[in-house]
Amino acid sequence: MPKHYTRFEINRTFKELENTNQDFLHAVSKFLDGLYRYYFRVGVRGWKNVPEEKALFVGNHNGLITFEVPMLFHAWQKKFGKKKKAVGLAHDLAVHHPLLSWLLPRMGAIPAHPEMGMEAFKRAYSVLVFPGGLKEAYRSYKDKDKIDFFQRKGFIRLARNAGVPIVPVVSVGAHETYHILDRGEGLAKKLGLKEKYRLDGVPITYRGIFFALCVSSGLLTFFPLLLAPAAFAAIFIPMPAKMDFRILPAVNIQDYWDDSLSENQNLQNVYDEIMARMQRAVRRDYKKRKLPILG
Repeated sequence: MPKHYTRFEINRTFKELENTNQDFLHAVSKFLDGLYRYYFRVGVRGWKNVPEEKALFVGNHNGLITFEVPMLFHAWQKKFGKKKKAVGLAHDLAVHHPLLSWLLPRMGAIPAHPEMGMEAFKRAYSVLVFPGGLKEAYRSYKDKDKIDFFQRKGFIRLARNAGVPIVPVVSVGAHETYHILDRGEGLAKKLGLKEKYRLDGVPITYRGIFFALCVSSGLLTFFPLLLAPAAFAAIFIPMPAKMDFRILPAVNIQDYWDDSLSENQNLQNVYDEIMARMQRAVRRDYKKRKLPILG
């Protein structure tokens, strides 16, 4: 990610976002609506907690391919349409990927950089951010009800500088779309992916292990090698887990800011409050689920 975006790059990003072909959006929306209604059976509670004005929405990240993001954006579009504009801050690997760089901006994704976030607020957009990033998304299945932003507080600085409230959004069920056994941080380091692409891991799943077995044993016996393409594709297909979102009441940063404390102490106080609210909500909602996948 560049340390500084030029005005040309910023304007180009938002031009792509705002000039998206409506026929394209309609086609994408129909596809997303099928996933939303029938595959992930999405439920959203707490719409009353969405402020009238722009805000910074902060969520927990889940799964190998984080399907909760397009589902949450689709829910927003269904609810507000053009009345309220929103964008999401996305990882470099996605927004700068040669195959995705043309698609994601048209679906509401912009680079996860403070300059882009501030520009979005100036243009009357609300902003959605996932501070835990892929490191949180790639946590093991046994930790599906745990939230961890790894002490990343940039989102609080962004909201304070923009003068907007922070609205926590928690999701349950999304981490059941993939059964992740291990984050695979060591593997990412050995492959050089952490340094080159800022990837915090290479998630290890049952389907990933099966693919590796097909390749390794197929080199000796050939037949399993025929299964390798299908096994590889299967790695990325999500389980049809029911997803539920809860929008929590907004956090006004000034309510937790004490001028007698240092900036770091104040940031920590706001961070702790947001984390505590989100963690309570996630654990409470997971306890209500009767069965994995089915909800």
